[in-house]
Amino acid sequence: MRIIFDGRQVESLEPKIARHIGPWADTDVVEGVILAPEPIVAAEARRSETGLWVLCGIVAAILIGAAIMTLRYEPGAMVVVGPIDLAILVGMALGGPAVFRRNLARRRDQYALRSARMAPPGTAIRLDATDVTFAGRTAAWRDVAIDAVEIVTDSNPDGDDGYHVEALVLDIQGQPAVLDQGLIVNGGRILDKILLTKGVDLG
Repeated sequence: MRIIFDGRQVESLEPKIARHIGPWADTDVVEGVILAPEPIVAAEARRSETGLWVLCGIVAAILIGAAIMTLRYEPGAMVVVGPIDLAILVGMALGGPAVFRRNLARRRDQYALRSARMAPPGTAIRLDATDVTFAGRTAAWRDVAIDAVEIVTDSNPDGDDGYHVEALVLDIQGQPAVLDQGLIVNGGRILDKILLTKGVDLG
């Protein structure tokens, strides 16, 4: 079994990274379906757009409040504060949408690449205690092997980074199958059950 960490194959994970991954949650029966990337990107875009407007509103409120306080207590300082506030507001108005579009295009490309490795959208997946059913074919667990575990870093600028299993590359009765949790309904639970059932220990 290969371990792919942030796109690079590694012999093993550092202990501090392995501690962040697992334990796997088991479910008696879990079902899912592979999703098309477009609705996922659209949902992310809506969330990001909402967050951008909230952030812009907060910054604008702070700048307006600062301007009001300056006018009240130090009117002469508006010669300096006014142009600074205006420059920040104009920068947000012009730069914010451009950054949003660039990030959205990058996420769209990323999801398209991830989706291209998988079975077509609509492909059903079912796991139970004895079998794996994928794309209409059923195989016993003994006929399913994990070829690769793909792990990615969840960057956190305010603290320690996190890590999670993003995808599994399986061999199901000699046929390859990529399961990317971000593109599958119940993807996290599906990957957890596979890792647990196959006894994977990344530590």
